[in-house]
Amino acid sequence: MIRRVVVAVVALLCAMPAVAAPRVLLFHRATGFVHDSIPTAVAALDRLARERGLEPVASDDPAVFDKPIDYAAIVLVSTTTDPKRAESEWFIGPRRDALQRYVEGGGGVVAIHAAADSHYNWPWYAKMIGGRFAQHPPGVPEAEVTRAAQRHPAIDTLPDRFRIPDEWYGFRDLSTDLDSLLTFDPQSIGASDVNPKPLAWAHRVGQGRVFYTGLGHRKENWADPRLLAHVGGALDWATGRGRAPAMVVIDEASTRVREAPPHGAIGTGTAWRITDRVPGRTMEFRRRTLDKGAAIGPHRIDHDEVYQVVTGEGDVTSDGVTRRVAAGTTVYLYSGALVGITQRGAKPLALVVAYPLARPVR
Repeated sequence: MIRRVVVAVVALLCAMPAVAAPRVLLFHRATGFVHDSIPTAVAALDRLARERGLEPVASDDPAVFDKPIDYAAIVLVSTTTDPKRAESEWFIGPRRDALQRYVEGGGGVVAIHAAADSHYNWPWYAKMIGGRFAQHPPGVPEAEVTRAAQRHPAIDTLPDRFRIPDEWYGFRDLSTDLDSLLTFDPQSIGASDVNPKPLAWAHRVGQGRVFYTGLGHRKENWADPRLLAHVGGALDWATGRGRAPAMVVIDEASTRVREAPPHGAIGTGTAWRITDRVPGRTMEFRRRTLDKGAAIGPHRIDHDEVYQVVTGEGDVTSDGVTRRVAAGTTVYLYSGALVGITQRGAKPLALVVAYPLARPVR
């Protein structure tokens, strides 16, 4: 009897249709300048998609947008059009409506390099990408690239700074809602401008996720682990697979140390360095007790800070202005101020301190 049940269950499982992998469209039509890196990029993106359990579908036929768009994400691989020839554009008529519905309804787009050099007769397209190609200096010099401070799957594994050769786009009509992910230093390629230039970003368009990177001009770069990690993380994010790290639960008792307060070591106290061992954190959270007569000495802060008084009382000073604070008081202090806090009264002063970090801790 048991044997018959096992056989029946196995037969049922074998008869069940396999769950189809989410499909990703690798679209690579180019009717303007045709990059010789496109075949290499498509092959690399095919591997990145398969590694993530996705089914890549490569095409340069715009008729794919005549059907319902049922892809987990669309990757636009240097999909140029000719700005002088309106007939070079393929998002026309119902295809425009289909793409806009797809993106604003929650679809994902990963736009690579010259995808910004496209569809000059469709304003919504530039809004979706986040900007338009304007110009680039000659050649493919090596530039210094800087990653942003925040967490994002497209940059989480990249170094804070790195150098890479590529073609360095300038942009116009940049949207105001972009989350900057990478910038490059124009002086590192011989330009006189001292301001960092946008290179990669992400933003929401309606309910959709749109990522753009200016990297990817050189076919050699598609073997570079940094570009592959960058674009692979973007694919995770665009398909909704990029998840936040797991929570960290901290036993505060294990963080407790007796030490002099920072910034002057005035008196003694107890510190709970609560978030010190949290990987990938973007903020610090501390608890500190100042013994009688102790103080966190005056120091210039380069970020906003919050002091929340738990017990006792003290004097907080910010740029020469002093206020008495007690239990139940929260003080918000602004970046650039010279701040400090001193214990007053008979009881120790216990407070919680929180502030953001300039960049995530690795």
